[in-house]
Amino acid sequence: MMQKPKILAADNTKMALRYMETILGDIYDVTLVQTGMSVLDCLKSEIPDLILMNANMFGMDGYEVLRRIKEDKETKEIPVILMMNVKDIQSELRGLEEGAIDFISLPFEPQVLKARIAHIVELSVLRKQQAHLIAKQKEQIDRLFLQSMVTIAHTVDAKDRYARRHSLRVALYCRGIAAKLGYSDKEKEELYYIALLHDIGKVSTPDTILNKASELTKEEYENVKKHAEIGAQIVQNTRFVPGLEEGVRYHHEWYDGNGYVGICGDEIPEVSRIIAVADAYEAMTADRAYRKHFSKEHAIQELIRGRGTQFDPEIVDTFLELLEEGFTIDEDRAEGELKGEGELNEANELLRQVFTETVLETQSELERDSLTDFLNRRYFEDKINNYLLSSKSCGTFFMMDLDNFKQVNDTYGHKTGDELIQAFADVIRENTRDDDFVCRMGGDEFAVFFFELEEERVICKRAESIIKDFAKIRTEMGCSMCSVSIGIMTKYYGGEELDCEQLYEKADQALYYVKNNGKDAYHLFESMPEDLKNNRQTGCQMDLDQLMRQVTERKYRPGAYAVEYDRFSFIYQFIARNVERNGQHVQVVLLSMELPKDREISLERIEDSLVLLESAIVRSLRRGDVTSRFSSTQQVVVLMDASKEDGVMVANRILKKYNTLAKEAAIPARFDIVEVPHAFSKRTEKNEEKA
Repeated sequence: MMQKPKILAADNTKMALRYMETILGDIYDVTLVQTGMSVLDCLKSEIPDLILMNANMFGMDGYEVLRRIKEDKETKEIPVILMMNVKDIQSELRGLEEGAIDFISLPFEPQVLKARIAHIVELSVLRKQQAHLIAKQKEQIDRLFLQSMVTIAHTVDAKDRYARRHSLRVALYCRGIAAKLGYSDKEKEELYYIALLHDIGKVSTPDTILNKASELTKEEYENVKKHAEIGAQIVQNTRFVPGLEEGVRYHHEWYDGNGYVGICGDEIPEVSRIIAVADAYEAMTADRAYRKHFSKEHAIQELIRGRGTQFDPEIVDTFLELLEEGFTIDEDRAEGELKGEGELNEANELLRQVFTETVLETQSELERDSLTDFLNRRYFEDKINNYLLSSKSCGTFFMMDLDNFKQVNDTYGHKTGDELIQAFADVIRENTRDDDFVCRMGGDEFAVFFFELEEERVICKRAESIIKDFAKIRTEMGCSMCSVSIGIMTKYYGGEELDCEQLYEKADQALYYVKNNGKDAYHLFESMPEDLKNNRQTGCQMDLDQLMRQVTERKYRPGAYAVEYDRFSFIYQFIARNVERNGQHVQVVLLSMELPKDREISLERIEDSLVLLESAIVRSLRRGDVTSRFSSTQQVVVLMDASKEDGVMVANRILKKYNTLAKEAAIPARFDIVEVPHAFSKRTEKNEEKA
């Protein structure tokens, strides 16, 4: 049953009030008062939909009551009708200035009064409903924003493979300390969210530093220290969690003043002092890239040792009392509470994907390819891998390459080449569904993942249609020399578990098979001869002659590491053309891990070592030099304007830096070096003509 709209009626005489109640009582919930002060008292406990008030009441008159109502932010939106014995221009002007919405002459006509009130009350009720809706939407937006920030914080934690749920655990410890200190429920929740976001600034910290297995250099440590200031800048405009910016900015301050900024004691916000203790304890009791976790007892001793120097003594004592009482945290339950429902959950999932993409790629790189509007490779792979997490997933991966595309660019120019790329993109659109993932892998390479497509007859029909449609368009454009080759791999429902990398690898092998058997065709990996399936180079090393032959001839090599943005051969060819023009000396260095033959080394150790080797290379290169991971155990470097002697010196410097970074954990590495020949351009043109 709907509630009646509420009217507060005020007049000096009881007779007038009863008359108003008789007229209005059937339609409205009417409250009657006789003085202006009584009107103000009623408003402290209940807000009516309308006030009907005599302007000439004794004591505090209606004009004064009206002025006070409009001065109060809680009551200023209430519509007020003034009743007047004498209705003159001056009285109406005064009433309008004070905020009256309408006037009624006394004695009033009941039908006129009811008609005017009905219109105003309807607007008042509508305003209240809209205000309630706006408040609800604001609350939802605030929740969404906060959950989004939490999603970002979790994503930042994920950058460090040893820090999963770090921020969540710190937040739970902080909430426990706050409860022990007597914080209100609201204050505890505010501290909880501040702690969840305390490391948000690590979005700017390179993964190689966060995951480094050895001691940080001075330069790296300075880089890490920036995360508190950067985090504070990220959240500085957030107002619905009081103290958020300060908590993030100062959570690494020491009680004695030896922290990042240098403030000390009570100058440090209490929330930051609480986070400092919880953060240190969590870090000590969890595994890190550079060490195993400490025992609880050891961590407690470290807190006691830092009491009064690094940490606030009172907060250390409070936390230790909490631990002695058997305080524990439930991460799974807390993480479940943080997840939104419905639209909030969907929005957070989208944000997680987009933000992860932003962290992993350069800031200047967009989510989509600018020429075709297809997904970029990293985003494409992420979406496929998320889909393949489901045990019911199935689908087919197409790896496509435009044959002889370089010849189109060289013959007709890059503008025509771009138009051909866009035309092929249109062909792909015509042969895919809205839900399928489509990607421009780079240059003239494309990939498609067809959802829930596993029937071979349909797969072949799709491939044939793409080849046929493109043949028609390339002929119309006068680019008949350019065709399309397609390699195909299917992940079957209930079959072998595969991720995007495995689908790509097998589709690429099928594509390589097509390339070596006439091009302008398609092939399914499952249809390839077993000896070709097993004849892969994945995990095998190549010598320098193989490297030079593959990048100069731009051939496909199954299992080779795919660079992040474009194939390394493109970069190499660009550099080599410049060598031809200006006579520069350019060296190519291939650095390889020397894996022992008599014992196995874990993949994790190999990956860690290669990350350190990459870090050593970046620090040793000059601006303008180029590097790329070449295989699972090799890194290739191009040194611009360098003699053979300079190249050897740089390579030795890289290995020295690598051994310093990795220390005793280093896997031995060696290098080979060769100069880019000046006759590159002519030789590659002849090779492409033969192909």
